[in-house]
Amino acid sequence: MKKTSYRYLIILLMGLFRQTAYGMEFYISPKGNDLYPGTRQLPFATIAHARDAVRKWNRLHGNEQITIWMFGGEYHLSETVVFGLQDQAKHGQTISYSAIPGQKPVINSDIPVTGWKKVNYTLTGLPVNALGKVWVVSVPETVKDFKTLFTTSGMLPRAKTRVIAHLRKSDDWMGTLEMHHTIPFIKETVTCLFNPSHAEIVVIPAAPWTMNILPVQRVDSLTGMVYLGANSTYALAAPRYYMGPDAIWVENTFAGLDTAGKWVFDKAKRRLYYWPVDDQKPGNDIVIPNLIEMIRVEGKIDEKGAIDIPVLGLAFKGLTFSHGDRFESAGLTGMCLQHDWEKYDATTALVRFRGAENCIVEDCFFINSGGAGIRMDLYAQNNHIENNVFSELGGTAILLAGYGPGTKDVNKKNTISNNSIQYIGRLWWHATGIWAWQSGQNIISHNTICHVPYDAITITGRINWDKSGKQECSQTIRWSETGSFNGKEIWEEREQFLHSRENVIEANDIHDVMEIMQDGNGIYISGAGRGNRVTGNFLHDTPIMAAGEAIRCDDDQHDCTISNNIIFRYGTHGIGICSKGRNNIFNNIIASPPYRVINGMIAIEPEKSNGCSGSKVMHNILYGTTKNQPFQLRQGLGCVDADFNIYFNTSDTSSANEYLQWAHLQGIEENSKQADPLFADPANGDFRLHSNSPALVLGFKTFEFKPGRIIK
Repeated sequence: MKKTSYRYLIILLMGLFRQTAYGMEFYISPKGNDLYPGTRQLPFATIAHARDAVRKWNRLHGNEQITIWMFGGEYHLSETVVFGLQDQAKHGQTISYSAIPGQKPVINSDIPVTGWKKVNYTLTGLPVNALGKVWVVSVPETVKDFKTLFTTSGMLPRAKTRVIAHLRKSDDWMGTLEMHHTIPFIKETVTCLFNPSHAEIVVIPAAPWTMNILPVQRVDSLTGMVYLGANSTYALAAPRYYMGPDAIWVENTFAGLDTAGKWVFDKAKRRLYYWPVDDQKPGNDIVIPNLIEMIRVEGKIDEKGAIDIPVLGLAFKGLTFSHGDRFESAGLTGMCLQHDWEKYDATTALVRFRGAENCIVEDCFFINSGGAGIRMDLYAQNNHIENNVFSELGGTAILLAGYGPGTKDVNKKNTISNNSIQYIGRLWWHATGIWAWQSGQNIISHNTICHVPYDAITITGRINWDKSGKQECSQTIRWSETGSFNGKEIWEEREQFLHSRENVIEANDIHDVMEIMQDGNGIYISGAGRGNRVTGNFLHDTPIMAAGEAIRCDDDQHDCTISNNIIFRYGTHGIGICSKGRNNIFNNIIASPPYRVINGMIAIEPEKSNGCSGSKVMHNILYGTTKNQPFQLRQGLGCVDADFNIYFNTSDTSSANEYLQWAHLQGIEENSKQADPLFADPANGDFRLHSNSPALVLGFKTFEFKPGRIIK
């Protein structure tokens, strides 16, 4: 009998003696051995081996629960652990990979860096203040190219330099097709700015809602032209009027190695350079990430067909995932998601589900990584992501991404609840906290989201309907299913192909968002299907100038309901609730936001004539505190049904009366009033209503905000 067969026979026999309340149990430990039988006393060493042992056990037994208990410590992966159909649970069964209570299993792909030596040769472009302070180590050919570097304290910053002053103005170049993959620099600067050769340009192009990280392909030292290895989403030549000089820089260049703590990787020479913070020899805690993706659950995916077969019933509980690498550039390829914020059906996250149903991620930590936290691609139904922490990630925390527009609608009915999301988008500034793209009927509730560079929650399906496949997202469209559609049809006709419908975004606590990028929102819905509900959320304390709307139904969006939300001290430069389509705004409290004068607390901005016709704006309380603070942006109000609202400004009572006089001439707001709503303590965010509140007389329904996991 072969040794492997003998070992599994032992496992099967020992299983007779370890049936517990948890069902069948296996154990894994970093100090274990895959030759052991996987008991608590003699645990396995690797997740992959435990998976294989469970696979064999489950094939021969009933559907009792199976728990793979993981001891604390670090599990270093050399390749992604993939769970397929042969690893799924049976009907009524769950197979759980769980931390032993009180212990912390950490899953990463660390490769330790050792053998540092002081640099004793010239590095072209290195700033004078770095001379004599940089260390170097050779990186073996077996180590993949990497974009991030970590210590026990977190991600180390890669060398970057502000280079906007080095850009050359060129009127004959601007406006050409080359403006997406070339940038003209002053020729005298390119030699030092782009050494070593594998530098990347990080840029906010013409639009302030997208960031591109683009590889430098080659540099022409005679002309100063820099040729890029990927196209930017928007024109590089256009003025970056929102972001200013912070909108473009070069990374992984010696010219950017100007302060302690930064590093550079010379891929051609396989050398890693680092300037230690304490000017001492680097310690042994610096590690290179070997992988982007640690765990993948993958069913049988038929991308062009109608039927996928998902993996069922896997659970991951109490685990920590960390130190994943950053994914490659996401520019204009036609195979990305809206505005190239993420890649379509790609390896970008620590944990990925690609064809999964009834799977669970619970009480886990996703921290200190270069990409996203979790993504659920293509087929994903009835999965639960609950009670997890996402922090210090390079990209999005949680992404649900179904198939592109077409009739195949299989990414839906998932629950994302009670998660703590903060300090994400550290590398990709356009990253959002939670994003459902072409994914519907999900519950996104009781999450706390803060300190993100862009949106907190995004529900979208925006597509450029371009059959050539050159424009944003256009290659994701399932043209064989959309028939003669070309994208010029009205939303009501195209909605059948837009599957981000009937999502419930409820009771989320959102604050300190939009910290870097512009033209974004707290909760954003655009180009999605019908029936999305935004209800009972608390959006507050976001003083950033860049903050746009707290809640926004943007272009190509209809049939949403926005109700029972509290918006308090949100933004200095935008609108409380904005709607560009036929959407309903009921029973919300918008209080004390110091908006600029030209905007209002609620704005109806039809994207076309009568585009908001049929909308209702009713039973809302709009509460201002500063003079000249408008309540409504009036340009689109004439086509909506607005009534039974309360307007009040503690510093300027005349402003509400002036607005209502105008509204009456438009035939709206006939029953609305200028009156103090009688909040309990509005200055401190207590919006309970006194029993004599005039809002109650007009039909306002009281509600209580119940937050989820609190970020301390």
